[in-house]
Amino acid sequence: MTTLLVDKLVETLSQDITVTSSNRIHVAAFIPYIYMCNAPAGTFTFSLIQNSITIFSKTFTSTEIKTSLATSNNYAHAFYPLIPDYLVQMSSGSYTVKLSASGYTPSESSYLGWIRQFENIQNEMSYTPTTDRQNPLAIRIKTYKKE
Repeated sequence: MTTLLVDKLVETLSQDITVTSSNRIHVAAFIPYIYMCNAPAGTFTFSLIQNSITIFSKTFTSTEIKTSLATSNNYAHAFYPLIPDYLVQMSSGSYTVKLSASGYTPSESSYLGWIRQFENIQNEMSYTPTTDRQNPLAIRIKTYKKE
């Protein structure tokens, strides 16, 4: 049996990431692992920040999550793709990924969360977690293939 370790979104959730590629990468999608409990009301925003400057942000709602999963269920956990409307490029360096909300009031029975992941084949960690709570927030960054 697998247990999901979820950080509930209260005001914001964020995590620092480092891009180590020597080449600039072109992002096709940011894909955080989202947990939706009872389809909370509100608008959620995923942002990519570098040096205090937001270089990408995308908003979504619980209804959009349900539509993308082709479900009427109010509960879900899935890697939810956020596709940029314009070309997002990332160079080597430090970034912050952040999830925030407006018009949203979390409760025990209705909230949005971001799942922590023990194993992540795409992202290398610069530390060794000693507790489950130290595992990184799960995110995939899909890039365009360089020809």
